[in-house]
Amino acid sequence: MKIILNADDFGLTHEANLGIAKAFNEGFCSQASVVTNTNYFDEAVSLAEKNNFKHKVGLHINLFDGTPLTSGIKKLKQYARSDLFDYHPDFLHRVTPMYADVIAEEIEAQIQKYLSGGFSLMNIDSHHCAFYDIPVLYGLIPLLKKYKFESVRYIGNSFFNGSKWRHFYGTQWKKKMNQLHLRHTDYSSSVATFDKNRKSRNPQLMKEKKAEVYVHPVLVEGYFIDNYTGGTHLEDSFKKAKLDKMKFITSRDL
Repeated sequence: MKIILNADDFGLTHEANLGIAKAFNEGFCSQASVVTNTNYFDEAVSLAEKNNFKHKVGLHINLFDGTPLTSGIKKLKQYARSDLFDYHPDFLHRVTPMYADVIAEEIEAQIQKYLSGGFSLMNIDSHHCAFYDIPVLYGLIPLLKKYKFESVRYIGNSFFNGSKWRHFYGTQWKKKMNQLHLRHTDYSSSVATFDKNRKSRNPQLMKEKKAEVYVHPVLVEGYFIDNYTGGTHLEDSFKKAKLDKMKFITSRDL
């Protein structure tokens, strides 16, 4: 099986920047996705330049942390508070395209900042899966066409948890994204979920020749951990999931 091993949250914190640079240099990821609306974006640009992986960095849409780049979204209490992101839309705001235009304005600013940093993978995913929500998706779709994005992280297999509503919603999400003809794998998950599905020989995973696995490397006082799992040592979980036996690719190889 060929694996896109994506390091999320590049640019989110200093520790994430150090962890992702280490992950690239030591073979623990094949690409990354960058957050643009933080004080650590410029550091991320510098590290990617210095370590020669700018061409392997996509955009990590962020509506959860830090300060919005645009003013409109700051006025919406479902999304911001005191000029900081505070993303907590209720059910209605998740499943109807309300405020899609305001969200689109923010996403476009993040895209433009991504491009200004010289990144060129043109792959897109989102922090805490925000682009599963309908207004984010509707705001995003025209921008994917406008800026000629080439690939996307597909909806995670764990989203389909047996709920009829989630199955319906996820199916509609996939239809909307498929209309864009972006490259994607049909399986994506964290390292822990990948390892669980690999051991149980989950048919959703076993049928795939290519899959995407995401990690959140951080380097804190010499400790190299996957921040997504609450502190699991990344090298240990990497080997436990047999990822060291896999062939790594980027989204350009799909």
